[in-house]
Amino acid sequence: PQTRLQTQIQLSTSQSPASSKASLSPACNVSSGTTGGHANGTCNGTNPKFVLSLEKVRSGIDVRTALMIRNIPNKYSQKMLLSALEESHRGHFDFMYLPIDFKNKCNVGYAFINFVQPQYIVSFYHEFHGRKWGKFNSEKVCEITYARIQGKQQLISHFQNSSLMNEDPKCRPVVFGQDGKQEEFPVGSNVRTRRG
Repeated sequence: PQTRLQTQIQLSTSQSPASSKASLSPACNVSSGTTGGHANGTCNGTNPKFVLSLEKVRSGIDVRTALMIRNIPNKYSQKMLLSALEESHRGHFDFMYLPIDFKNKCNVGYAFINFVQPQYIVSFYHEFHGRKWGKFNSEKVCEITYARIQGKQQLISHFQNSSLMNEDPKCRPVVFGQDGKQEEFPVGSNVRTRRG
């Protein structure tokens, strides 16, 4: 069985089965739909399936809802990040997870968020993409891309049987019901236990 960290890395770096070459860095190619290149947050060599085009979201062509938030300062806790996201976007997302490196007691620099509707991505992108983070005087600039795993239920399924469920419950993904209220993260029946 995979370790928690292997699962997290796989979630952020996996490519399609058709891809013969695995990338060692998360997807980072983002497009506003009108410009290209590094000036708008595009990294070279990124799998095009992770490219976020606001024009396609606005027009309803791209209906994906799960995003990867990159370049998060390592001192941010899940609670801090959730607070920042909820300031303007409360009720717009139903899943959020900031993976933690438990050995070093800090986040790994990226998070996942799933929106209730694709249209909510537009204002979120405008608020966060290409901007510096407000805490810790960090020079890191936020990048927004699509996540490999899409949809609340698929994200829950990915994590609910992992060894992550053996860690502090405060470090589990955060899920919200249709009423917008936070719910307990559902632990799977096949949770992988630590080898001891």
